Amino acid sequence: MATMQDVARKANVAVSTVSYALSGARPVAPETARRIRAAMEELNYQPNAMARGLASRRSHTLAMTFPSFDTAMGETVFEIVRGAQHEASRNGYNLAVWPLEDAEAGAELVNLVRQGKADGVLLVEVGVEDPRAAALKRARLPFVMVGRTADPTGLAYVDIDFERTVDDAVGELYRLGHRRIAFIGRPASQTEAGYGPAVRGRQGYLRAVGNRALAPLAYDCDANPQAGQAIARELAALEEPPTGIVVMNDMAALGMLAGLRAMGLRVPRDVSVVGAVSSPTLGAMTVPALTTTHAPGERMGAFATRALLAILDERLDPADCHQLVTCAVVQGESLGPAPERGEADVGSSSEKTSG
Repeated sequence: MATMQDVARKANVAVSTVSYALSGARPVAPETARRIRAAMEELNYQPNAMARGLASRRSHTLAMTFPSFDTAMGETVFEIVRGAQHEASRNGYNLAVWPLEDAEAGAELVNLVRQGKADGVLLVEVGVEDPRAAALKRARLPFVMVGRTADPTGLAYVDIDFERTVDDAVGELYRLGHRRIAFIGRPASQTEAGYGPAVRGRQGYLRAVGNRALAPLAYDCDANPQAGQAIARELAALEEPPTGIVVMNDMAALGMLAGLRAMGLRVPRDVSVVGAVSSPTLGAMTVPALTTTHAPGERMGAFATRALLAILDERLDPADCHQLVTCAVVQGESLGPAPERGEADVGSSSEKTSG
């Protein structure tokens, strides 16, 4: 099936010129319009009626929506919103954050676009099986995910490469000599609900330790300092406690570091800690300063907005918009070499996986 890009190439014009000729949004020279019509006829191009209508009768509003995954907005999410808002404004659009009930979110989003209240949708905090994405896909409406479903084939997305980020954190601890490396993840309720970061972070850890022939020690943890303190006590009480910890839970990290200190464990002399998909703000709040890996939230929000606008103009096929981003390391003081045997109460291996 021919696309607008094919017509533009055949007529030797920009894709935007084809869009203007179809929508009437801007004048197109008669000779140029004739070439475009000839190319359309030759390629048997059938313009999407809804896309033509949106091009000429836009609200110039983009809807951004979040589900309730029993999670508070972290700093990265606020950065995503900020980046999306700046990019939308730069292109003459408004960004509206739309609160919706999860059970009806998909249908409500479809109605928002069909009723002309929003031209397209930015889905944030995506589940591996996300009904919002399924509803918009069935309705053939324009949307971009900040996150991704289990099978994002044909869908536009930008997401953090959680698997690589956690693997990098485990790899750095391994390089420093650590062989008992624990993972503190998101709440169990988020994993059970299919929240993408919770699922992919844990999967990435299990793959990372498996690839290095290490025994897994993975915990789900509620997102509050008290739960982090409880995890610290549980780890310290193990017969063979970990010497390295990857924590992908900012609120739990605050309590865990305090809990380790209360148990007489020194960071990083006795145990090293790295915050995965975290923020420099968290690192600055802890003692010692936590080494973190920080996602480029503003860049992700801006990318998703540009992609959505390009899809609206038929300059981009959603199937061609797959972007994974990596996290930058923000150095703190919580990483060090594995302690020598006898320096801490450690053993040689662990086979416990806790959830």
